[in-house]
Amino acid sequence: MEEKAAYVVVLADDSKRIQLRHRAMDVFLRLGIRSVNMADLAGELGVSKKTLYKYFKDKRDLIAQCMDQHCGDMEAVISEASSAEGNAIDVEWSLIRFVHQTASQMHPSMLFDLQKYHPKAFRLLTQKRDAMMLSSMELNIRRGQKEGLYRKDIAPEVAARFLVAVGTEVKTMSQDQAIDRPLHELFMQSALYHIRAISTPKGLAYLESKIAAESKKS
Repeated sequence: MEEKAAYVVVLADDSKRIQLRHRAMDVFLRLGIRSVNMADLAGELGVSKKTLYKYFKDKRDLIAQCMDQHCGDMEAVISEASSAEGNAIDVEWSLIRFVHQTASQMHPSMLFDLQKYHPKAFRLLTQKRDAMMLSSMELNIRRGQKEGLYRKDIAPEVAARFLVAVGTEVKTMSQDQAIDRPLHELFMQSALYHIRAISTPKGLAYLESKIAAESKKS
């Protein structure tokens, strides 16, 4: 009975930690990273500083865990979309919507703050995300080729690396005042550029139908 009770406590702690990470990530997206300390965060979340320090060693630890969870959320979106009904472009569109929504909610300084003040978390986030994107995009391209949506003269492993490289450039462009376009808009343009570049006429027609359907919803 004691072991069972201890197991229940561990599960409750894990659930609370996950909940706090998600809510903290929302705060960082809304307010940025540098401007928020642990006291501010506790106030935003409606918990005590003591509660935060029970689950996280410090702000650096919390941010690292938030970035790791963000990658996990992205991986879950890819996995769910890949197993759902539809085709390769449907899978890609689900990921595009997830990233676009996250980027549209993001404070303009968040990535800059993360890179400058939390370089280890930024580096781990970038490495994990890029590896996940590289693998999933290569599989997606191969699937789309079999479905007749993507051109067969495209090398999947090369096109996937192109997309990862474009993602890095998008982050750079978002900080360029001469470009003066928000991150979510730059990301959407780069994602559509990628799909259009590798699509067959059949794939392009399907993509345009999804874009039109999405426009009617908004």
